[in-house]
Amino acid sequence: MGSKAILLVSVAVFLATAGCATRSTARGDGGTGIIDGSGGDGSGGDGSVIPNPGPNAIVTGRVWAPGNAPGMVPAGQEIPVFGAVVRLTSGMPEPIPSTAYCQRCVEVSGVHGIATHDGSFSIAGITPGDYYLVVEKGQFRIQTPITLLAGETRAIEQELTTLPSIADPASGRFVPRVAVASGNYDDLQDVLGKMQIGTVNASGTYEVAPGSESIDFYTNGGEEYGTPAGSLEDLVSNLDRMRQYHIIFIPCAADDNTSALQSQSNLRNIRDYVALGGKLYVTDWSGEWMDNVFPAQLTLQNDDGFGFGSENADTPASAYDAASNSWDTSLFGDADGDSYDSNNAEVVDDDLFAWLNGQMGPDAEDPTIIGTFDPSHFDVVDSWNTIEMTTPVQVGLDEEGLPLIDSPKAYVIGGHGTDTPKLPLTVTFEPAGCGRVLYSTYHTTDTAHAGLVPQERILLYLIMEIGVCIEEPILI
Repeated sequence: MGSKAILLVSVAVFLATAGCATRSTARGDGGTGIIDGSGGDGSGGDGSVIPNPGPNAIVTGRVWAPGNAPGMVPAGQEIPVFGAVVRLTSGMPEPIPSTAYCQRCVEVSGVHGIATHDGSFSIAGITPGDYYLVVEKGQFRIQTPITLLAGETRAIEQELTTLPSIADPASGRFVPRVAVASGNYDDLQDVLGKMQIGTVNASGTYEVAPGSESIDFYTNGGEEYGTPAGSLEDLVSNLDRMRQYHIIFIPCAADDNTSALQSQSNLRNIRDYVALGGKLYVTDWSGEWMDNVFPAQLTLQNDDGFGFGSENADTPASAYDAASNSWDTSLFGDADGDSYDSNNAEVVDDDLFAWLNGQMGPDAEDPTIIGTFDPSHFDVVDSWNTIEMTTPVQVGLDEEGLPLIDSPKAYVIGGHGTDTPKLPLTVTFEPAGCGRVLYSTYHTTDTAHAGLVPQERILLYLIMEIGVCIEEPILI
């Protein structure tokens, strides 16, 4: 796939990367992060900023993850944002839609740059004047009026390049609307709190706070936060309600609401939500919410009789009939696999690798130990399913009537302990429509702790990554 920046046709600029399955677009600008405002390359060829040769202006800066800029976390544990689109517009951009929507990609034009793996950007050749500085990734956006003078080289303040945690569209702050089905075993919401979408206490446990307004919690066997919006069954039985959310998280849980998956209308609602542009993020033993609905893309390992996992973890591809858009629920697996840690995990997506490489934070096995992350070899703890294989699936036809194949994309692989071959641990795929599904075999947050371990940082990366636009036309 070619390397290019992209723009949402109807509403906003978004960057799509080489992840999120083979139908998504490639990334940014070839790695320099420096794009001339006239459309040419404004770099010296090695990623450095060239001196301003004339009356035009230059802007530079770094994009930071919500709640994780310098001064917000311990020194050295800051988290940059790769692939954010930084642009200057003469008028106020259209707002990001407040519900799930379809994002189509086109080439970016005009004055813009793309953040590199360390979050840095530089844009040269800018005509002096008044602009909106727009920084965005997925449904996270901050936009601010600025004035640039002739010959000015301006380092943009981090307050203007740190993606927001609290939604305030009137002041140019956009955050995705999120539903979390609070599960028994995976405290995924702790990561959101560490992004200051809510907060965490001293031990690292999520607490409702300003910023929590972007999250609605649904009961699914786990702890309740504030007043629940309903049960997970209530959510999936109402497509209009599902569409209120850009992302629906279903972290690892027991079987409190899985009877809802016996309903053909609920199954269609989940499938339609993704087709309409929604993002479904599922972990671990909640895998049936992915695998029952979309059984063809991933094959989960059934118990071999020596462990304590389910002998019926996987849902076979034959459980879904595309012609009638119906399911044979008698074939459904329960996605309750066996437990293991991966002590030889590695990132296999180039951009995620370059982004995580050299970051600092707590160790997954012992979060009191702070170290530097090596994405070629690290621990992923508390997996409870094994993905035996991924399968390319025809999901529709393109605009020329040719088959459109979705090939699931692995971001992280690892073995049971140090076993090989290494198998996928984190995978995304794109069913028919214009949304995405992400599945991880492991608990995102195993125990409460300060800081973000590698598998939590990967979640943070992917929260923004699954929100980027879709390039290929998708005909359902």
